[in-house]
Amino acid sequence: MTCASQPPTFRLLDARTGWEQYTGADGPGTENVVGFDDETGIRLAHQGSAPQGPARGELLPWFPDRRLTPGCRPCAWYLLAPGPPRLLRRDVCAGDWPPLWPADCAPDPLREPVSVAARGHRVAVVESDRVLVWRREGAQLAGVIRAERPRWAALGPGDEVLVACAGSTVLRRFGSAGRPRGVLRTGVPGEIVGLRTGPGRTIWLLTDDGARLRIHQGGPGRPFRTASPAELAAALPPSTLLSADENGFCLREDGPDSTVTACFTWQGRARDAVPPATVAYAPTGSYLTGLIDSGLSRCRWHRVRVDADIPPGTAVAVAIVVSEDGRYEDSDWQTAAHGSTDFLVDQPPGRFLRLRLRLSGDGGTTPVVRRVRLDFPRTTSADLLPPAFRQDPAADDFTERFLSLFDASLAELDRMIERYPALLDPAGVPDRVLPWLAGLLGLSFEAGWDADTRRALLAAAPALYRRRGTPWALREAVRIVFGVAPVIDELAADRRWARIGESAGGAGPGLGAVRLSGRSTSRFRIGGSALGAAPLRAFGDPDADPLTAHAHRFRVLLPAGSADEDALRRLVERQAPAHTVGSVRTGGAGFVVGSRSAVGVDTAFVPLPPPVLGGERPLRLNRDGVLRPGPQGARHGVSVGVASAVGVHTELS
Repeated sequence: MTCASQPPTFRLLDARTGWEQYTGADGPGTENVVGFDDETGIRLAHQGSAPQGPARGELLPWFPDRRLTPGCRPCAWYLLAPGPPRLLRRDVCAGDWPPLWPADCAPDPLREPVSVAARGHRVAVVESDRVLVWRREGAQLAGVIRAERPRWAALGPGDEVLVACAGSTVLRRFGSAGRPRGVLRTGVPGEIVGLRTGPGRTIWLLTDDGARLRIHQGGPGRPFRTASPAELAAALPPSTLLSADENGFCLREDGPDSTVTACFTWQGRARDAVPPATVAYAPTGSYLTGLIDSGLSRCRWHRVRVDADIPPGTAVAVAIVVSEDGRYEDSDWQTAAHGSTDFLVDQPPGRFLRLRLRLSGDGGTTPVVRRVRLDFPRTTSADLLPPAFRQDPAADDFTERFLSLFDASLAELDRMIERYPALLDPAGVPDRVLPWLAGLLGLSFEAGWDADTRRALLAAAPALYRRRGTPWALREAVRIVFGVAPVIDELAADRRWARIGESAGGAGPGLGAVRLSGRSTSRFRIGGSALGAAPLRAFGDPDADPLTAHAHRFRVLLPAGSADEDALRRLVERQAPAHTVGSVRTGGAGFVVGSRSAVGVDTAFVPLPPPVLGGERPLRLNRDGVLRPGPQGARHGVSVGVASAVGVHTELS
């Protein structure tokens, strides 16, 4: 019920406000309908021991059987077979399941394997008392993790391994080499029967409390909460696993002309294809409310609206009855027309109303009722007409029902106008509305940008427009899209024309490679340049060269591998001022500080060693040999941050 200070004008039936289920002495009024505490709505129950669902077959594409896990490449799978060789791999969309390791280089045989997991090029096998982790798809054993009764493992980002043990909902965190990294207390009920990791260090759990399966979402620093299958499907792409039973499993694979179904036994041998098992729902179900009290004597109930998804092959039948004292006959029920989910109440005035829903399906799908709204008392635009139009009761009833059609349309328009400001909120609109909202602001999106990037750009659009054309705006746009702050090098600030700098030894002012006077080396000048020593240019003023050579030029620098260079170039072209020329540059495949090397720990930037002629290993003079210092003094090493930027324009090779 609404919590406004005015008299109530409607009642809601949903998961948040309650469904007002009937609990009379003659038994419950609900049969084969579940989901009263689920915000997605009520639906037909599953057949079997877990009527609440979801069924295990629905979740196989995201939580496969413990003996199966998808690999890093399309159609790649790992299979724990019952006998040696224990671990098999299917690497292409055709052929058999060969052993992961050839017979001549196989490691020690696995003992009592429980489950298998994979992510990228790492593979983990859970045994009864340990977890084995390999890199390079089984070519290198990374570490052995000791644990008490491990059952499930998941490989996360940053070389992390999550382990779930039997009888516990605590996740233990390790590195691939086996070093502990702490524990993560999930606090979820039941037993963990599935473990997955997703983007943003998100962890997905599948638990079984003996009555139903539940999906939970959480992560480090975030509490775990119950999630729906729709949220799981939106966050993680499904695998090609179609079905699994005690006889084997089936995969969906791309054939030469179409998609085919390939089925195998648990030993990896092919078997005849079998149709995937469909989720079985109860064919019919009913829901009956208690007496819903309007609080108004002789209340004229106005309208019933049912918010529902009704797939083909399913139906929802709605019926109501109104009474003043709660008593009624079976013939008093008003049943809505077939397929109608919005209708007017055609009942005598009464304080109480009871609603009945009957759901039906074909066994493979179910209707879902999210919400029911009951409007009262009856208020239409007929109240604004002169009394002369309402003297005849029959004509008055027709007029009210007729004008209610227009009132409903106008109410929908009013709600759209009220909600219009919410459509301008990037954080609240659906993903499909983001391109439309960007069109209003004059933004254009790349096809590869995800929804979070698009929302961040829309939220930052006012600040970007106010400071467009400045280095800050360009730097902020690149940071939002690619997740890394660039270095913007304005070439006009790096002019070396007629400039006195410090000498190499830091002893004071000294002349560098730029001439302060003398023959010109930038272009040919009669009487001032030697023939063949300066280029011929037939435009511009030679005296203005120091000011115009790099004017309105800038360069955007990013570390190697941080962004697609073509996408970065398109973004810079859209954000750069019209009178400027920008270029982009990403680091090469050289030295990257922080990935595999640590400056000052195991890496030194030093000059070349002095040459030693003769001896057991005489030095061969070439470009790496130095007999004596040159005219500019001894050669110095690289100073990170002073004259070089590691990963941007410096490459050590």
